[in-house]
Amino acid sequence: MVRAGGRASGQRLVVLLGAAAVALGPMGLAAPAAGAPAPVRGGPLTGLTTAVGPTGVGVDLEQLGPTALTPGSQLVVRVRVTNTSAAALTGARSRLFVDSPVLSSRAALDAWAAGQGVQGGDRFAGVDGAEQPLGRSLAPGESTDVDFSVDADQLQLGGEFGPRGITVDVLDSSLQRLTALRTFVVWLPQGGQGAAPATAPLTVVAPVTAGAPDVSTGQLPEARVEEQLGRLRDLLPAMSLQSTSLVVDPALLGPFAQPAQQEPSVSASGSTAGTPSGSPSGSASPGPPSSASSATGAATTPPAQGSDPTSTADPTSAGGTGDVPDLVAGTTEETSPDLQTWVDVLLARTGGRAAALPQGDTDVVATGAAGTSDLLALAVSQARTALGGDDDQVLLWPADLSAAAPQPLVTEAAAAAPSASASSSSDGAGSTPGPAVLVDARSVPGGVGANGTGPSTATLTTTTASGTASATGVLVDATASSLLASAAADGSPVDPAEASARLLADTAVSAVGGGGVVLALPRSWDADPSAMATVLGPVSSAPWVRATPLPDLLASAPTAAPLDVTQARAVAADQGTTGAPLSAAGLNAAQGAVAAAETVAPVVQDPAGQRELLEPVELSAAAAASLGWRDDPQGWQRALDQLSETAARLRDGLEVVQGSPTTVISSRVNLPVNVRNTLAQPATVFVHLQSGNIRLIPRDPVELTIAPGTQQQAQIPVRAAASGDTSVTVYLTDAAGNQIGEPEPLRVRVRADWEGRGVAIAAGVAGLVFVGGVVRTVVRVRRRPAPPVVRSAEEADADGPPTRRPEESTRG
Repeated sequence: MVRAGGRASGQRLVVLLGAAAVALGPMGLAAPAAGAPAPVRGGPLTGLTTAVGPTGVGVDLEQLGPTALTPGSQLVVRVRVTNTSAAALTGARSRLFVDSPVLSSRAALDAWAAGQGVQGGDRFAGVDGAEQPLGRSLAPGESTDVDFSVDADQLQLGGEFGPRGITVDVLDSSLQRLTALRTFVVWLPQGGQGAAPATAPLTVVAPVTAGAPDVSTGQLPEARVEEQLGRLRDLLPAMSLQSTSLVVDPALLGPFAQPAQQEPSVSASGSTAGTPSGSPSGSASPGPPSSASSATGAATTPPAQGSDPTSTADPTSAGGTGDVPDLVAGTTEETSPDLQTWVDVLLARTGGRAAALPQGDTDVVATGAAGTSDLLALAVSQARTALGGDDDQVLLWPADLSAAAPQPLVTEAAAAAPSASASSSSDGAGSTPGPAVLVDARSVPGGVGANGTGPSTATLTTTTASGTASATGVLVDATASSLLASAAADGSPVDPAEASARLLADTAVSAVGGGGVVLALPRSWDADPSAMATVLGPVSSAPWVRATPLPDLLASAPTAAPLDVTQARAVAADQGTTGAPLSAAGLNAAQGAVAAAETVAPVVQDPAGQRELLEPVELSAAAAASLGWRDDPQGWQRALDQLSETAARLRDGLEVVQGSPTTVISSRVNLPVNVRNTLAQPATVFVHLQSGNIRLIPRDPVELTIAPGTQQQAQIPVRAAASGDTSVTVYLTDAAGNQIGEPEPLRVRVRADWEGRGVAIAAGVAGLVFVGGVVRTVVRVRRRPAPPVVRSAEEADADGPPTRRPEESTRG
């Protein structure tokens, strides 16, 4: 079967068997010529068994069945022989060998694939159908298929379950071996009745990510997601078997950030976003996105987080030297139809119990090294919220699974995440289990047994300064994972049949050893759904395999003893093969922004208003901790600068307005203090006064509610005990007494005796005015002339002297 992209023979694992391997078929065949070429071996890419001989003949495995070879069944093998030389190949034939001893360990499988152990146990003579002529001459570059069909009962493979080695070679007309191919078949004696051991759980996980979210909005840029839509589309059908599980970055569930040149959209908090975005350089562009119907390769898109550093992607983009596009928060209604359709399918796949990465795909190694467990706990909590329940599993996925040093850091961070989440929650979230940790089994002491296999999960422990931390570890078979990723990738030169045969053998060895198999695919994996079905389908349905989705695997208690990962504890995150981890200073700045928002939030009495204040900052902080920022350190620093500015605005959102010195001339008075609120929500604070001496004694704090964008005056009661200038401190708290913002000094001139003196002087002046008024009135009355007397005519006596009545007597 020829797959897209062709088969590059030079990229395959080569097993070249020359004169030293002739003993593989000693019976019924002539010995090769003494001058046969010496064997030449290629390096082990993925443990595959394709061989290309030194004489220019290649052999590819096209078909191998059945999945389990049982008594009475037929072993069917099809290979494709290709003449890669410059001369015609005439009179050639091919032979099939089956090695009867059980390959009971991974080391034995590796040795067989590498061409070792060729001296005994092969059964070729007398087996019908084990030798086939090519049937025709092959011109240079021509290929032909050769089919073998052998009765399993003729192979005499014994009564022990397990993988057996298969060899297919090609001889020329002189019976000299030109090349040989090594692969495997699993023997299940007695028709599978009681011969197979307990089934081995098989779990295959693939991350669904699209890089780092934009920090200013906390959302993934839609243009970047659309650039990767072809890869993301193929991922869903490729991961559709029972044994597979998608581990989704919840940021991919939308909504997505939009270019700022579009009309700003109203965010969930009711405000518009228009600040410059912090998103990885080159990850989104103002130009039109590529067609969603075309699969984009790594050469046309920036490398995804954790991708191979040898990728051919534009180094300018990966280095973060491009311009950062301005983005605004988007809504579901703004998402393109193609992208929204994919999101709807993804949501349907993640219904029920699901597994997720922390929000934004956190750089868990860096957060562990920086001690920012609160930041990781925040991303874990956001992931569970996005998936709709606390019972959803969150998986911490380090960028480099094979690095041993970060394992203690990741384990400690995972152990701290639930307690940190509970401390910032008021709804009893402390009972939520902590996230699991994905690790390479080879990097964990005791993770791999003597036969090269181990458990699927185990409790990882590490010694910390405060005691012992533990977390559930998911132990990955890195070698088998690399094989699956290579064989099921779009355009891969690796034959799916070859990879499937090796994985069947690997799982059989694990079943014999009582272990399990976990395969983890890379973040940048570009899947070929058809190849994935060919490779993994037979493995998932094998009688000795139990297909186990990741949520089911994590729901079961680990069967292995706890494994201590304290050894070689790193004090800092190791750069490894995936680039430098995010710096501790930057992660602490992101965590500090959340702390600033959490400090201010209690002054907002409305719960909806509190969430409106907290959520944008929390989303931005989680976005700033994304693993994708490793590809763009310059863009990350710009994003952190914006986040720091946001934190500063929150810290200064409530402040005491500095005024001119105030004079107090009474022993009991209210001191006016102005408070400004620049937040977008109404704030209720308590205004406190602290005096540095006994001249001015503050009384109870005053509660004050301030509308958004305004300032209001609080009247603080004080008592003046002595005169003199003094300095007091005004500060704000929430209802619980936690200080908000920075204290503000205030100069006060206290004149405590001025009130008594003023009253006495005023009383004296008032008395003087009163006495003066009385005296003046008396004087004026005395000096007033008497009015004339008017008599009647009868009383008038013209001849006599005038007489006066008694009341007419002269006054005073």
